[in-house]
Parts: sequence; structure tokens; C-alpha cells
Amino acid sequence: MSFLFPRRSLHGLAAAAVALLALGVAAPAHAAPAEVTGRISAAGAPYEGVGAPKRILLESVNAPGKVVQLGDTNAQVSSAPGATERAAAAIEAIKTGDPSALAAQALTFYPVTGAANTYVIADQQGRALIRSRNSSTNFRYLQLADVADSATDPYAQWEARDAGDGTVNLVNVQQDPSKKWAALDLYNQKTADGSEVQSYTLATGSAVQKWRMHALTATVTVPTAVTPVGTEPRLPSKLVARYGWGTSFPLTSIAWQKPDRSVWNAPGDVDVTGTATGFFGETITVSAHIAVGAAAAADDATLRSYAGVSVKELRMLAPRTVVRRVGGSGASVTAPVSWDFSGVTDTALAQPGTVTVPAVSGADFSARLVVALVAPESVNILRQSGVHPDWAVRDNGTTFALTDGNRNAVGFSDWRSGGAANRANPNRVSFALDQPRSITGVKVYDIGGKQNIGSVTVQYRTLLGGWKNVPTSSTWPAANSSANLSLEVAFAPVLATGVRVLFSNKSPSTWMTLSEVEVYGPQAPAA
Repeated sequence: MSFLFPRRSLHGLAAAAVALLALGVAAPAHAAPAEVTGRISAAGAPYEGVGAPKRILLESVNAPGKVVQLGDTNAQVSSAPGATERAAAAIEAIKTGDPSALAAQALTFYPVTGAANTYVIADQQGRALIRSRNSSTNFRYLQLADVADSATDPYAQWEARDAGDGTVNLVNVQQDPSKKWAALDLYNQKTADGSEVQSYTLATGSAVQKWRMHALTATVTVPTAVTPVGTEPRLPSKLVARYGWGTSFPLTSIAWQKPDRSVWNAPGDVDVTGTATGFFGETITVSAHIAVGAAAAADDATLRSYAGVSVKELRMLAPRTVVRRVGGSGASVTAPVSWDFSGVTDTALAQPGTVTVPAVSGADFSARLVVALVAPESVNILRQSGVHPDWAVRDNGTTFALTDGNRNAVGFSDWRSGGAANRANPNRVSFALDQPRSITGVKVYDIGGKQNIGSVTVQYRTLLGGWKNVPTSSTWPAANSSANLSLEVAFAPVLATGVRVLFSNKSPSTWMTLSEVEVYGPQAPAA
């Protein structure tokens, strides 16, 4: 059965009710996020073996905008053999437009005493998410049990392991019968509301096992301001509270606790606090840092790049702010700036050297950007940080390893059940880039795999978000008549925000594999 209602599922729930006593606290000028923790009500205390809980929205990476719900009445029937009841855990769309409904979607994370980043995960009714016992043939499947009965049970404890880019794998601390780790898994790569969440053998890079943990907290940024000596500054009347799942909420009624006017009569630094009401109706404390004095000309902004960079790419790499010192104060302030590239050409950037770019005229201060150009090196961009892989269909049983540097071992497989009638054909893998990069070549390999790649098309994503074939002299798709695939193409530089490989099979008799994808482009060598 998918749900397990224990012998005392309602016993003590009133005493153990979790209250969000403080949804928001200080969000200082330097954008440190406010920490919001759920607390046990005065009538109760934390369960044995766990600490004070936090309310968390658990968002799927595979299904962005969908969060895990326990005891979801819309959940699909569990896929556990013989099951007739709904899955204990499923995903549902975040109810971003309704603060009360959204808060009700938050799960309760109880930190396990003495175990870093390890939690008992429960709903707001006190039911914990547990993996079935290893003695069961359905050990991968999840159940619900009373938190009080489960807080010290390793089957109910989940370790949040860093999966990169702010995501985690939630790994059950009790290994499975094969002594392997099991992690929360969005089964079958589904994305529809009600799709089940169970556990499966840990695959750290798999999107179906990656989750984002969003506390119900706001981050508020208040830029540092400058005021001349003797002048009381005008404090912001509008700010924006930003929440981890994407909601931005305007703060329009900010109550500032203004200091005595005499503090503005001498150079120095002054911090002013205020409060505002957030998305959930919570009180958010904000802090403004004011530098008292005169702001001087800006320090030179510097940028190191490679010879041959285009003006277009340099514009995107150029800093958007400069630092100005405040006389009589220990502070410096960040000021927005725009650069005048009208006198810069691609030819001027072609050779190593130094290029100076002035700020646009009209600002009340002077500034310049000093660009150091060095001889470039060609690098495999996919082996660097800021790369995010994705795919249409992938076999979860195969570790994603298309960028590990090994061209001779399977790094991607699209096997799925159903045989020839259910092949993933065509299929794709893609790589999103955190920032636009100049690319000049792509290599795609399937060596020692299923040897079933019949044709390939390589595309890059433009600055506007559309996809284009990389500009080679040959036509796409490129046919592959060899057993293995070794596709290597070079082309004139293009600015890309992503790269994808589209591929089709030779025959439906088997599935497709790839061993490695490499994307090359120039960069400045490490200093």
C-alpha cells in the first residue's frame, strides 16, 4: 500500500502543531537572505532526535514550478506492484498567486540531531515521508507515518547532498538491500500534476533526482546610498522582496526608523532599519546603508579578455557598475555605468594589448574601462562551470557522463521499455550556458556503445533564444554510415547561449548511446 496510517496518526498533533511564528526577519542592504524558520508551538516541543523545523517548498528540477506534496488527493495511483492507492508523494504546480494556498504547500523539514543536512520530511499534518523496509519487495516505494513514531527511523531520514547550481539530492540514510543509496526520484521523468515521487538508486546528475529547497523567506536588496554632509537622505519608499521560487513582491509601505537629524552633520556611515509587509503578510526587516560625504570619481574598472573577442561579446562582459569612494567616510559606493563602445571595433580587439573604453557622457562622474587582451587558448566549454545539461529521453539507469573527457565509454543512453515500438527517435541532448560564449567547434562521439546513431544535427542557441544550425560548409543533418560516431566540425565564431545535438537512429532494433560531446571556444588563459 502506498499510504501507511500508523496506529496513532492523530495522537499529539495538536501539541506538535508547527507554527510559522516568523515568516520574515532582517534582509540587510547587502542582500543576505532573511532566514525564516518554522517553530514548534508553545504547547509542544521538538520530537526526540530532531530539532526545530523549517517550512520548505521542495521544487523539482525536472518539472520546474512543481513542488512535492504528501498525501496529495490528486496523486496518481502508486506504481508499486499490486498498489491500488494513490502515491504517498507527488508533484503539484506552485500556487504562486495565493499566499495562503502556497504556504499550505510547504513541507516541514525537521533537522536530525547530530546529522548535518539531514531531515525528517513531513507534511503540515504531522505525517513523515518514509521509504519502505528493505525486507519488502517494494523497498523503493514511499509511505507516510506519524512523525513522532518516525523521527529516529533511518528510513524516514533524508540527507540533502549538494547536486550543484543550488540543487540537492535527497538521499535516504538507510541504504537499500544492495547497499546502494536511494534518493527521492520523480518517476519516469513525468511533469504533470499528480506525478508520483518515489525513491530510486542515486544518480547525482539526473534531473529527476534534483530538487530546490526554498525557505519561505524574502531577500531584499537596498543599494548603498550617498548623501552630502548636512543633508538628510531620502530613504526608499519602494523595494522588492524576492522569494526563492520566483515570486517578486513589491514593498510599498516601508516604515523607516529614522535617526536624529544630527547624524547627517558629519562624514561617516549610517545604517537605518525599517519594516515592511511581505507576500505572506509577514514582517520583513530591511536595512539601508548611507554613506555621508561626497562621492569622488570612479575607480578604473578592469576586464581581462582574449584577443579576438568581438565588440558584441565585450559589451556583454563589461561591468555594469563602478566603485566610487566617499570622502570622509570609510565607505565606497557602487554606481551604475554605461560604456561608450562607439570608438571600439573588432579590428582594435584582434591583437593582444590594452584597450580603454570611456563611460558615456552625461553622468555626474568620470569613469573608464581598461580591457587587457591576451593571446587566447581554445577550451572545451562543457568541462567548465556554468553548464547545465538537459535531454529529451534518457535511461535513468545510466549515469550522465557526456562531458567527463572519456570518448570511449557510454555517457548517455536512451533505453526505455517497450522495445522497437517505443524508441526515442529522434532524441536530443542540450547544454545551457550561464553566459553567452563564443564557440568555434563541436565534437560528438559514440564509440563502443550501441553504434546506432544514423544522423546528427548540431545547433546553437542565439542571444534571442532561437536555435540555429552551426555554420559549417556541409549540410545538416550529417549522415553517419560508420559503426561508431566521430563527428568533428569547426566553424567561424558564433555567440551562443547553449548548444544542442539532435540525433536519429539507424534502426529501431536497439536504442541509441553517446559517449562524449565537446564544445570548443576561445578564452583568456588563467592569469
